[in-house]
Amino acid sequence: MSDYFLALTDHYKAVRARLNAPRPTPRPALVAPPPEPAPEPEPPPPEPEREPPGPAFRFTPSAAKAIVREALAPHGMTFEQAMGPSRTMPYIAARTAVYVALRRHGWSLKKIAIYCNRDHTTVMNALQNWINTP
Repeated sequence: MSDYFLALTDHYKAVRARLNAPRPTPRPALVAPPPEPAPEPEPPPPEPEREPPGPAFRFTPSAAKAIVREALAPHGMTFEQAMGPSRTMPYIAARTAVYVALRRHGWSLKKIAIYCNRDHTTVMNALQNWINTP
């Protein structure tokens, strides 16, 4: 046989001997000291005093009609006219006045949007533009 084959055979014998060798005995595990007791948790901070709720307001259609009528009086429009599809400035100003009035009375964006048949983001955008106008 060739020298290469003999060298390769010797190599494989050495590898097999290493793989089949008995495993060394594992070292004994180090004994860890007992864990320190956890410190007692601090008591939670006292809750801040909450402001008393504002005036009780019911989201009724009759209450909303009164708010809307008052908001639209300077514009000389009815609710149906103000909430129409027109995009001209007088109608936009009237709609924004309605949104602002309802928001000041504690209505959420979603409730205003449902009442005015709009999307809540439309109401949010109108209120943002109203705040940012000089």
